[in-house]
Amino acid sequence: MSFAFEAYIDWMSRHYRSATLVIVVLFIGLATGMTGLSVTNDMRAYFSSDNPQLLAFERVEEIVDRQALLALIIVPDDGDIFDRETLTLIYELTEGGWQIPYSRRVASLANYQYTRAVDDELFVTDLIGSPDDLDDERIELIRRVALSEPDIVGASVAASGSATGIQIRMTLPDKKLDANNEVMAWVVDFLAPLRERYADVNIHIGGTVAGDVDLGRAVARDVSELVSLSYIVIVVGLIVLLRHALGTAATLLIITFAISGTMGIYGWLGLVLEAVSGFAPSIIMTIAVADSVHVMTSYYHEVNAGKEKFEAIREALRVNLKPVFVTSITTAVGVLMLNFSDSPPYHDLGNLVAIGVMLAWFLSMSLLPALLMWFPVPNVSRSTWLASRIVELGEWVIRNWRPLFIGFGTAGLVIASFIPRNELTEDWNNYFDETFEVRRASNALREHFGSLHSLRYIIDSGTEHGIDDPNYIAQVQSFADWLREQPEVKHVAVITDLLKRLNMNLHDDDPDWRKLPDERGMVAQYLLLYEMFLPLGQGLEDTINVDRSATQLTASLSHSDSEGLLAFDRRAQTWLVEHAPNIQPAEATGIDMIFAHMNHRNIRDLLRGVAIGIVGIALLLIFALQSVRLGLLSLMTNLAPATLAYGTWGLLVGQIDISASVVMCMSLGIVVEGLELGAGGTQPALD
Repeated sequence: MSFAFEAYIDWMSRHYRSATLVIVVLFIGLATGMTGLSVTNDMRAYFSSDNPQLLAFERVEEIVDRQALLALIIVPDDGDIFDRETLTLIYELTEGGWQIPYSRRVASLANYQYTRAVDDELFVTDLIGSPDDLDDERIELIRRVALSEPDIVGASVAASGSATGIQIRMTLPDKKLDANNEVMAWVVDFLAPLRERYADVNIHIGGTVAGDVDLGRAVARDVSELVSLSYIVIVVGLIVLLRHALGTAATLLIITFAISGTMGIYGWLGLVLEAVSGFAPSIIMTIAVADSVHVMTSYYHEVNAGKEKFEAIREALRVNLKPVFVTSITTAVGVLMLNFSDSPPYHDLGNLVAIGVMLAWFLSMSLLPALLMWFPVPNVSRSTWLASRIVELGEWVIRNWRPLFIGFGTAGLVIASFIPRNELTEDWNNYFDETFEVRRASNALREHFGSLHSLRYIIDSGTEHGIDDPNYIAQVQSFADWLREQPEVKHVAVITDLLKRLNMNLHDDDPDWRKLPDERGMVAQYLLLYEMFLPLGQGLEDTINVDRSATQLTASLSHSDSEGLLAFDRRAQTWLVEHAPNIQPAEATGIDMIFAHMNHRNIRDLLRGVAIGIVGIALLLIFALQSVRLGLLSLMTNLAPATLAYGTWGLLVGQIDISASVVMCMSLGIVVEGLELGAGGTQPALD
């Protein structure tokens, strides 16, 4: 036993009272830092500042508009939106949408800009207009237009007429972390009387704003329930296994200090956390209870063997000091591999857990023995039945190690063979269950519109006023036509639909003239004439950039995972290169595509981090155990659980998303504990 260890134990035996006071005060001080914690639920926080897709997305927003979207999906119980009551509701929701905090554009069936020609004069009016004018003739006109115009049917109005949507675009302040919550609170209050008055119409809230808020709520709810349940399970387990109330209380104190100290450190640093960081307490709790239980069971074993309290504590620390430390280090190394992630929230999660793991080790080696000094010697009777069963199991394994090795090895290889069946992808729309507004809105979109994802293409001509070029316009139309032929595409919003409608309007609404103008001057004149009649907030700035060199095309796709979206975009890029020489190809953007790219990189980066972590842990163990053989054996023990887990996952599920890849980082290092305990000294059976 080293001199330093002896000195530490002697000091602790003399000064355990002051040590307890200092440690408790220190961790209470750390915990007060939690009051300074800031949490954001902005989805953009999931992307690093140099994320290429986020940078491209922000450049798109500079060209057209910033996309912070709130969507209201209106679904009448009778399956028909074209009646006076529902159309009146759409009108009221549209008018109210302008009052939502940070709102700057509202688009709906109510203010759809209906164009018509009268005596060579173009008229542009709101489609619904005033609810007072909703007679049968007007309602029939609204139905006819809504179900025939390609720019709205399948987009803001379901082709069946069973549902419609209202889009509210807003500019949220960058430095106001609770802006999304403010918007959602306002909307919920605004909708409450309308939902009561229009009880036979369902109003669902979706969009990125609702998604941000619901993601924060989902994680907060899961963490709250998980932490509460974990505490209950731990208390019951400790009471049953330790059979010592004071020991159980001490362990709970260690857990609480490890968690609060970790979160407090982040608070004192003034860092902003994301919702996913809320899972750190549950992980820290698991490690902290393991550290404490190792020390406690060793202590009880020594007490039952007849040693005095001080000697029992000394031996418990001697047996556990090195193995628990090495386990903590290897676990910290594993979770720090989350820094390989492309998403900053997972960096924070890994760093939080690493800090918590080391705090748990420190507390189990300092505060816990100090508390044991305070407590009277426990009268914990030894469970001879359990101890004898464990001994019998160990002896049986030793006697039959060859067949067990062959049997488990063969089974492991068979299970590992299913690993290639796993597809590295993500389906983030399944993050929520039916209790969340955004999931109900997504379900309504899928059921009535068939679409769920929105891909934005900036169709750049490369020259100022290039959108007036008939060749450019024709190629934009060809791209839109190709997109509409793809099975995934449910709707395409493109400027050429407006140009064809205007061309028809200015030729006496003759359907034969619903085609693109073939002269450059006509394109420019049509758009100028149309914009002259548009009301404030309804301009084309979300479709055409300032120098009129590019236009935005939006494709709505059916439900897909991240890899499916990336594959679709690759096909689109290939088509543009081969068939549209006047268009400068650019990959699709939008929140869905940013997530798809991030997850594509994220999962692979995490798996690379896992590989590096495994090698690092093996080297640490070779050094700690002073044995290459045991170090390499530890590598097998690290790989085996993950291999079995991912093989079983491939057999049963077949999809590895970012959450599943994070699990492997979290599990690294923990599995070496049994090996390390065996090398560090005699570990008794559980008393």
